[in-house]
Amino acid sequence: MPAARALLVVPPLLKYSAGPLLGPALLVAAARAAGHEADALDLSIRWIRERLPPDLELPASTVVGDHDKPGALLSALQRETFVPMLQVYLTDFDRLGDADPHLSLTCSHDAVDAAVERLVASPVGHWIRSQLESSTRPDVFGVSVLFSGQVLLGLVASAIARELWPSVQIVWGGAHVTALQDRIVQDARFGRFVDTFVIGYAERTFVELLDAVARDLPLPQECLRAGGRMVRRAVDDPTHAPVFQDLSLYGLPRLTLPTQASRGCSYGKCEFCTYPTIEGVYRTLQDAVVEPVVRTAAERGANVAFKDSLLVPKRLAALSEQIAGRVRWSGCTKLHASLDATALRRLSLGGCDTLEVGLETIDPEQQRRIDKKQSKGLFLRVLDAAGEAGVGLVVNYITGFPEQNAVAAAEELAWVREELSRRTGLRAVVEHNDFQLERLSPMARSPDAWGIAITGEWPWASVLGWRMATAPRALPGLRVVA
Repeated sequence: MPAARALLVVPPLLKYSAGPLLGPALLVAAARAAGHEADALDLSIRWIRERLPPDLELPASTVVGDHDKPGALLSALQRETFVPMLQVYLTDFDRLGDADPHLSLTCSHDAVDAAVERLVASPVGHWIRSQLESSTRPDVFGVSVLFSGQVLLGLVASAIARELWPSVQIVWGGAHVTALQDRIVQDARFGRFVDTFVIGYAERTFVELLDAVARDLPLPQECLRAGGRMVRRAVDDPTHAPVFQDLSLYGLPRLTLPTQASRGCSYGKCEFCTYPTIEGVYRTLQDAVVEPVVRTAAERGANVAFKDSLLVPKRLAALSEQIAGRVRWSGCTKLHASLDATALRRLSLGGCDTLEVGLETIDPEQQRRIDKKQSKGLFLRVLDAAGEAGVGLVVNYITGFPEQNAVAAAEELAWVREELSRRTGLRAVVEHNDFQLERLSPMARSPDAWGIAITGEWPWASVLGWRMATAPRALPGLRVVA
C-alpha cells in the first residue's frame, strides 16, 4: 500500500509546559501503525522555550498533573509577550466582559483573515515558516486546536504551509474545532485556509484520510468541508499507545505524560459544560493503552496525568491496582461518598498523587440550576479524607453563573479557600474560573429556559455574549457577526 506523510502542528500559545499533548501523539501512533509516516511539531512549547531562561529553576508544585506547571510564569508570558504581539495585528473586535478578545476571538471573519495576512508577514510568521521549512514535506498538514487563542497562529501556519507545499491537504481538528462544528458546516468562510475539518476523536478517520491521500482517492465522509451542511463525527480507534516526541522540550517544572482510561463523561449532566458533546458517549478503554505510558513515565522519572473527563471511583481503584505505585499520577473525578480516607489511602499507595474535583459552586440553589448537587458536608468529608490519606486536591470553582449574586459568590469562594487552607495536612489548590457561556452547552442551547438572552456570536469564538432577559422566553434577535 502506498504511504502518505503527515505533519501535525500544535500552534502557540497553550499555557502548558509539563508534557506533550495526547491527541497528536495518538494520531501519530495510529498513522505509523497503519504504515504511514507521521510526526508532531509542537510550536507552542518551542515558542515558550525560546522565551524562558535556559537555566530556569522552578519550585515543586503543590500538586501533579495538569496543574503542575509554572502558572504565574506562563500567564505572564501570555499577558506580556503573546497578547501584545497579537494586539498589533488584530484590531477590530468586540469586547466580552473581561475576556481578552485576542484570545477569545470575538470578532468577524474579515478581522481574523486580515490579522492572519498581516501575521504571515510578521516576525512570528517568519518564525513559523522557519520551523515548517525544517520539516520534511508532508502530504497532510494537520493543526490541533484546543482553544480560540491558538486559532490565529494556526491559520498563519496553514497559510504558510500552503505556500511551501501547494498540494498539501490541510486538515484541522481538536476540541475547539469540535466546539465550532455547527458553525463550520454552515459557513464556507471557515475554509479559506483549511481544506477539511474532523470532529471528535479521529484515529481511524485520520488513517483513512492518509490512505485516501496516498492513493489519490476521495477523502472519507467524516472529513468535513466548511459550508458542507452536514456534521459527521470522526471515527476513533482507542487501541493505540501514544507516540511521544521531543520530550526534552517539556518538563517545566517536571515531565508529565498524558493518557486516558475512558472517553466521554460518565456524569454528563452539567448545564454549563460541553464535555459530553466534545468527547462523545462515555466508554472505558483497555488497560493495555495505559501501560506503555506508565512504563515510559517510570523510565524517565515522570508523572502521568489521566486526561479523562471523569474517572469514577471504581476506575480510580482499578488504575491504582494496575499502576501499583510505579509512578505518581493524577486524574479528574467528582465528589463521592466512597472517597473516604480508606479508599484514598489505597489510591495513594497505588501512586495517586492528585485528584481534580469539579465542585463548581457550593451554593445549593446554583447546584440545582446547573444540575450538579454536592453538599457542603460531602465536600468537607472529602477534604478531611484527602488530608489524612496524603492525596492532593485541585478544586474547580466557577463564579458568575446567571442570576448568581456576585457578593454571595465571592463569599462562598472565600469560604472554600478558607476550608482548604485551615487543614494543615492537606495539599490543595483552587482553580477559579469566571463563567462563560459556551455555545455547545445545554445552557446555550436552551437559553430561554434560563431566562438568558444571547447578545453576540462570533465565527471563531466558542463563547457567546449574553445577558439576563427581562422576560424569560422572550429572546431578542441574535446578532451574528459574519
